[in-house]
Amino acid sequence: MNRLSSGIKGSTKLAIVCLSFIRICGSIAYAQNFPLASQQKISVSTAAELLAAIKRANKSGHVEITLQNGRYETGQTLQILKPHISLISANKDPKTTQIIGKGMRKTKGVDNIIRVAAPYFTLDGITLEQSPNHIIQIAGEANADFPILRNCIIKDGYEQLVKVSYNRNTGIASDGGLVENCQFVYTAGIGPQYYIGGIDAHGGQDWIVRNNYFSGIASPENKIAEHAIHFWNNTQNITVTNNIIYNCDRGIGFGMPKRPNFGGLIENNLIVHNHHGHPNADTGIILEESQGTQVINNRIYLAHSYPNSIEYRFAESTNIKIENNLSNKKIAQRNGGQATLKDNIHSSDISRILTMHEQQQFGFDIKQ
Repeated sequence: MNRLSSGIKGSTKLAIVCLSFIRICGSIAYAQNFPLASQQKISVSTAAELLAAIKRANKSGHVEITLQNGRYETGQTLQILKPHISLISANKDPKTTQIIGKGMRKTKGVDNIIRVAAPYFTLDGITLEQSPNHIIQIAGEANADFPILRNCIIKDGYEQLVKVSYNRNTGIASDGGLVENCQFVYTAGIGPQYYIGGIDAHGGQDWIVRNNYFSGIASPENKIAEHAIHFWNNTQNITVTNNIIYNCDRGIGFGMPKRPNFGGLIENNLIVHNHHGHPNADTGIILEESQGTQVINNRIYLAHSYPNSIEYRFAESTNIKIENNLSNKKIAQRNGGQATLKDNIHSSDISRILTMHEQQQFGFDIKQ
């Protein structure tokens, strides 16, 4: 495993210049995540106070709402309608501060816990759980740019845990998002239906997803669940790094047929699956109509029957680099996809892919 090095080796000068430009643009987008103006402070300790604080914040924006420790049960969607609104727990510990929705069950209405329809929203140190639809919807169609989700536990939604929507007709989408140090979990180890996912994002660019943990995003039915992380519908310059994805039907996906992705980096992620009760377990990383994407230094161990760890599909998938990855399943071309493969290792020896600690953590039998 020490052989997995960072950086890109053997690239042409043009590729290096292009990559540098992409990363500079990503850095600029990340810098824009930081609020540019001071925020009024409001502290709340009950659900009624939280609803009142959000109503007040939606008059002018630029409000930081601090949630004291406790459970905040809400029967209605928390609508974020103005820029620079933050929801932050008092001690930044999501285990002590929970916002609870109407339950992980099908309903007639649209029952998200939070819907963000304005830029510069921040959620930090809070657990959100039990939603009939999405736990959080970022409404890109309302120009909800530069959202930050940090240090949160997001779990047990009847649909995708985080949905980033967009306007298909105009292309207006959410750009510059940051998701870091969060947990995306189905506590039963499997989802309630197939139409679930971790982060499902349409049309945005310059998103960063890093240092997160995904678990149990798996379908109990005869249809496969959405990916733990999925960017598609003309997404661009997406960076997905240093995430752990455990026992999910599919790990990371860029693009879909006729709904492409452009560019982006998938690097230093760990994807593991060993739950034999998941009927639809599939590939670890998949590129479908994804152009100019780099898949570098990832580790994938899949203890199920699906044959491939990484796939690149369709003739529109071009200029892809797949380098320095370590997996126990094949890297596969499908339907005319094109990629440059270099220094990848295929090994059935689990000890080459997972450390002893990781094998214990993920429930493998340790061979002495």
